[in-house]
Amino acid sequence: MLQNKFAMRPRTCILAAGTALAVAAWNCSEKSSPNIPDPFPNLHVVSVAPAANTVNVAPNTNLAIAFSQQMNLNTVGLVLAPTPPDFYRTLQLSSDRRQVISRATLSPNTNYSLVVFSAVDRYADILRAPFVSRFHTSATLPSGSVSGNVAAPFIAPTQGFVGLLRKSVQAVVESVNADQEFAGNLAAVATIQDASGAYELAAIPPGTYWPFAALDLDRSGRLSLQSGDRLQGYDANADGLLDSVVVAGAAVNAIVLNAPVESFRVLNYSPPNDSKNLPVQTEFRLTFSAALDTGKFGLFISPQPAGFSKAGLVLSSDAKTFSGAINLQANTSYTALLFAANSTRGQILRAPLLIQFSTANDFPAGIVMGQVAFGLSPDSTRYTLVGLLRQDVPSLLNRVIFGGESVNAVLGSALQALAYVPEATGNFNITRVADGTYWPVAAKDFNGNGSFDLGADPIGIFDRDNDGAASPGDSLVVRNGNTVSNVIMTRLF
Repeated sequence: MLQNKFAMRPRTCILAAGTALAVAAWNCSEKSSPNIPDPFPNLHVVSVAPAANTVNVAPNTNLAIAFSQQMNLNTVGLVLAPTPPDFYRTLQLSSDRRQVISRATLSPNTNYSLVVFSAVDRYADILRAPFVSRFHTSATLPSGSVSGNVAAPFIAPTQGFVGLLRKSVQAVVESVNADQEFAGNLAAVATIQDASGAYELAAIPPGTYWPFAALDLDRSGRLSLQSGDRLQGYDANADGLLDSVVVAGAAVNAIVLNAPVESFRVLNYSPPNDSKNLPVQTEFRLTFSAALDTGKFGLFISPQPAGFSKAGLVLSSDAKTFSGAINLQANTSYTALLFAANSTRGQILRAPLLIQFSTANDFPAGIVMGQVAFGLSPDSTRYTLVGLLRQDVPSLLNRVIFGGESVNAVLGSALQALAYVPEATGNFNITRVADGTYWPVAAKDFNGNGSFDLGADPIGIFDRDNDGAASPGDSLVVRNGNTVSNVIMTRLF
């Protein structure tokens, strides 16, 4: 399946496990001493045909990209805009394995731009920066252009590229055939000029376009948002929606690509975040951008409304909306945390969604601050669930270990306040906490299936007495809406 993966190279077999390690070792043994000329210089593009800026290129001209080393099509990521229908299907290597050739037929009176954004040679050397070239089957060039910069949170801008689509970036990503939609709507591409993120897309015909920036983070030669590659669009008014630009024969400047694109997201929900004075019987609703797989869905509402369960929510006919009535208590503040969701196509919700609402006319002022300190990798604490329990941890563990209840069921019944860790630092803030005594807990759903499993998913506690175990004394107290800080969560399981 190719969901939300853009096929920037032929669909051929992947190298067997361990091959990359063997090639890397071979690379180290064959690279020469720094004291003599290196017979294996850094991988680079030697030449391209048609040559850069050539005009009046014949439509039956073959595209050829020559590399400095022998290549494998599996490790070359490239885009040609506009993309001929048979472009990727006709890609092949030359007999000496140093050229990538396409025999696709070009369109007349068309301006083409080529970016090689990723490549790895037989020695496991990588292309240090993307390569760009332009050529034209017309005699004259359009005068339009789009320029600006790629902004945070985009990383490594000099390794990425920019482009223009004739269709909304979000619509392309969320389509059933994302590969075909991307290739079929790609109008122009270019490299990012420097670390500032500056870019310019030149020789653009009049039209409406959606600009984007892309980064093949793992250098696989493909773009996959599921595997962590980056895609950003243009949000002109910070409304969370990607915007287009209109080119009418002149320069369009200062277009900042600042909005991360997600392949699976929550489009809208109810109650609204920060809503107050809600009736005690309220609809809870989540609407997604694609059909929801209810078997891989993680949601808590704390404190848990009477009679609430995920099984009580109803899926709409298009499987995109999950909703149901919830019975709330008067003068009570609630937090809903969607910590895992998957589409029926295997797309994953990248970040949790936190919604706070209340039947009172205001929220409590208490705050609990701290850090999750049991990460298994540098980034593993990100998106960890942190919560405050109204029962001590040992008694809740007895319900799981000896009572046979699931971790989710026990947590759901005892959680009084919720938040999640937004960054890899592990720091967290649980806000709008009512006065009371609480036992902090942290848990990470590593496989994203919506369930916490002892032994598979890490679960941590606030070990206040530093005895290395959960005990009834591992609690904290919020009084008069105060802030409790330095709550360090250590791993229990």
